[in-house]
Amino acid sequence: MVQKSNSIPYGFAVGSAGSLSPKSMAFFENVFRSIVREEVDAQLKAHSVDVEEGKKVGGGGGGGESGGTNENLRLRLTNKIPSIIYTSNDIEAENGEELRVELFDVVNDRIIDVTHPLSSAWIEIVVLDGELFDHGEAINHLDFDTSVVAQRPEEGPWLVGDDKRFRLQNGVYSITNLSFTRNTFRSRTKKIRLGLRIIYDSNNNYPTIRPAVSNSFRVMDHRSQLNKKHHTPRGEDEVWRLKGIGRNGKYQKRLTSRGILNVEAFVKAYQKDSRSLRKLLGNRLSDRKWKTMVEQALQYVPITIPTFHPPNVQQENLEQNAGMDQNEAVFNQNIYASNGNYEFQDQTVLDNFQDSLFI
Repeated sequence: MVQKSNSIPYGFAVGSAGSLSPKSMAFFENVFRSIVREEVDAQLKAHSVDVEEGKKVGGGGGGGESGGTNENLRLRLTNKIPSIIYTSNDIEAENGEELRVELFDVVNDRIIDVTHPLSSAWIEIVVLDGELFDHGEAINHLDFDTSVVAQRPEEGPWLVGDDKRFRLQNGVYSITNLSFTRNTFRSRTKKIRLGLRIIYDSNNNYPTIRPAVSNSFRVMDHRSQLNKKHHTPRGEDEVWRLKGIGRNGKYQKRLTSRGILNVEAFVKAYQKDSRSLRKLLGNRLSDRKWKTMVEQALQYVPITIPTFHPPNVQQENLEQNAGMDQNEAVFNQNIYASNGNYEFQDQTVLDNFQDSLFI
């Protein structure tokens, strides 16, 4: 850049009382304008570079490979975890399916393209506080990190299994090997969530992707599952599976003493004589518990006794019958043929005898 001279040209003078003459003011105005313009242009150019770099980072759809934050990509779970799960059991979705995670492209409304480097990114699963935020709310990384439930020194890790850390496969993954080691009884809210985030290291320069957060749920000891009531009982279930009947409790003992061992036997006893069944359980059973117990029992799935057929008996019978019919047909055909031969032979003898009479 050519350095301009800021000296006052010859002929420019200072007016009275130290004021500048009109020509001098015009000169300085032009000098200051050029200096300010150059400085503003330089700042605008620097700012425009930052803006362009920001576009590259935040970019649309598949987004950025040069660091920064990408609000268009986010991890998410496509199904929900049951409200109660049990230790030592693999974590599953509500419908019993595998828990599925995907890296979603919000702008294009689809899973991230398989050619994107993040489609095979490493993911980490952590345990989060259950009531810090609502499911589906936009979670920033600060809230996510501060809500991670710390591991107590005297206890082992919350989670075990191969899927504590996993690698996306074409932008998706199904969690099949992950379970809790302890219940949430000691947690403040008794509820927790699962959080999923991308693992960053010095070897990659991924943009920061919004993490995934599951719905809240409770974790109970797997021994509690043994005493779990069945909402829709099966006929072969023991009677303590019904609501209001404790395992090895007084109601179960009274029922088993009369041979009522399972739900189907309970229903049959109720249908035969409901008053006697109610009397057997005692006067301390409230009407509300009795009604709940009966309504649940009447929804039971009957015991199905499979019918046993020896292998291939029916087919063997069909083949035998077909063989007998075939043999019978052959036998009848032989008899008919034999009778025909006999008739033919008899007729020949008779004809020969008649001919001999007239010789």
